[in-house]
Amino acid sequence: MSENPTPGPKKNTFGASISFDLEKPPEPKRREKKTEGEEDLETHIAPPPHSEEVDCPGCGQGLSEDEWLDALVGFVSGVRDFEVGNPVRSRIVQTLRNTVTNMDTPHPRDVWELSVVARLMKEIERIVQAEILRVSNDEAEQNFSVTEVQEMLQATEIETRNAMATEIWEDVVLQVQTALEPKLRKQIEQELWSEFEAELRRRQDT
Repeated sequence: MSENPTPGPKKNTFGASISFDLEKPPEPKRREKKTEGEEDLETHIAPPPHSEEVDCPGCGQGLSEDEWLDALVGFVSGVRDFEVGNPVRSRIVQTLRNTVTNMDTPHPRDVWELSVVARLMKEIERIVQAEILRVSNDEAEQNFSVTEVQEMLQATEIETRNAMATEIWEDVVLQVQTALEPKLRKQIEQELWSEFEAELRRRQDT
C-alpha cells in the first residue's frame, strides 16, 4: 500500500519526494527552535482589538470585555463620587461606559490605562459642570446659601413689620385725634374756667 516516486526528479517538477504509506505510524514532529528575533517579534504582537477575553492588569485573571469596562468605569466613577460624597448615578455610569466603548483603544492595555482614566475624569467633570449649569438655570433664585436666605427672610420680615407698624400708628393717631379732640378741648376749657373763676374770687376777697 505504498507508492514510491521515481528516484530522480522529473522534469518541470520541484523534485519533492513524498511517502503515502498509510500503515506506517506517523513520525513525531520535531518542534523547531525559534530564533531570538522571532521570539521578540511574537512577544510584541498586539492582541486583536475588541477581543472577547482580556487580562486584568493587576492579577492577570481573564476578564470579558464588558467586565473590564464595568470594572474600569466603576473604579473611576466610584473614586470621584467618594471624593465629593455623592452616590454613583446610573446615568453617569452608562455615559462613561459608552465613552470607554467608543474610545480608540490601542494595545496592550497597560500602556494606556492612565490615559483612559484621565479622559474619564474629564468626562465626569464635564457632566458635573453641565449638571451645575442646568440646576443654576432652573433655580436661578436659589444661588444663595442657607444662612444668606435666612438673613434675607429676617430682614424682609423686620422691614414689613416696621412698615405695617407705621401705617397702623398713623391710622390709630388719626382715629384717636378725631374721637378725643372734642372731649379733650371741652375738658381743658372747663378746667381753665374753673381756675379763672377761683382766681377771680380770691382777688375779690382780698
